[in-house]
Amino acid sequence: MLKKEFCQIKRDRRLFPLIIFAPVIQLFLFGYAVSLDINEIPIAIMKEKHDSYSEEILLSLMSSNYFIIRENVHSIDEIEKAILHGRAKAGLILGEKGINILIDGSDNNTAALIEGYFEKILFENRNPSIDTPEVIPVFRMLFNPELKTVNFMVPGVTGLVLLIITMVLASGILVKEREVGTIEHIFVTPLTSSEVILGKLLPFMIIGFFDLFLVVAAGIFIFNTPFKGNFGFLIFTTFPFILTTLSLGIFISITSKTQQQAVMTAFMVMLPNLILSGFMFPIENMPLLLQKLTSILPVKYYIIILRSIFLKGVGLKILWRETVILFCFGFTFLFLSILAFKKKLS
Repeated sequence: MLKKEFCQIKRDRRLFPLIIFAPVIQLFLFGYAVSLDINEIPIAIMKEKHDSYSEEILLSLMSSNYFIIRENVHSIDEIEKAILHGRAKAGLILGEKGINILIDGSDNNTAALIEGYFEKILFENRNPSIDTPEVIPVFRMLFNPELKTVNFMVPGVTGLVLLIITMVLASGILVKEREVGTIEHIFVTPLTSSEVILGKLLPFMIIGFFDLFLVVAAGIFIFNTPFKGNFGFLIFTTFPFILTTLSLGIFISITSKTQQQAVMTAFMVMLPNLILSGFMFPIENMPLLLQKLTSILPVKYYIIILRSIFLKGVGLKILWRETVILFCFGFTFLFLSILAFKKKLS
């Protein structure tokens, strides 16, 4: 069965672009296009106060990659017009009585980031004559000190690439055999249901690990994403995840009548995994019901493992719970797939 599957994979020329190019394209799209970082934000400056402190703030703004000064204005109305017409995203007023900032709030996510950037620069340039607290807080960002989105994205994309590639491939394994009429050949062989399923899955598990190496290498060497953990532990925890997605995919293949139905069902299963896994949206911000629903999504636990290995460098001592859950998912779906195939045979 293994030899037969490898021969079929070798003959299917459409499979190689999916295996090699699709993961890299997805990584580049999420790594470059879907970035939550903002650079060179256009701002307007209104300067009423001419002192060394104001000059220090302006120098910090110009030397940072966050802001670019587009306009120097003389009134608040001019700042509001610049923001209204899209020439500026924010306006900084260096007044006699203090500092005021106007921000375009039409995009709340961008506005929150701009506010954070201003707070960072103003905190780093506190005026000793005004700000004299007894205790000055010092912020340290652990694990991702530069707060780069790409460092957060690449581990998550790795999990999504494996989810999409393995499930799409597995969902068409047996249903394709049924459509071309070769499924009967499998039924008359002396192979057991377990041997058929494992023989079908193992070649695609190898493909899954190949894509893992491809995406991780691209993330480290192209995107300069830090990898602080143990690569052997990454392989160990990837095994139950790939086993889960392949078993779920082949279960869909067994229960579907056509390849089109199998692919559509696979995408319906993948969609909640993409949205609710914590890949882009924090699970803590979701309604309580959806937070509980995420507990049945395997990719949620795998993304936690990936980000912890990449950025924190932790191992089984910390991630044992997520690892055990993935193994439970993997063997459960494998058992269900074998059971469903036995039912088909009978």
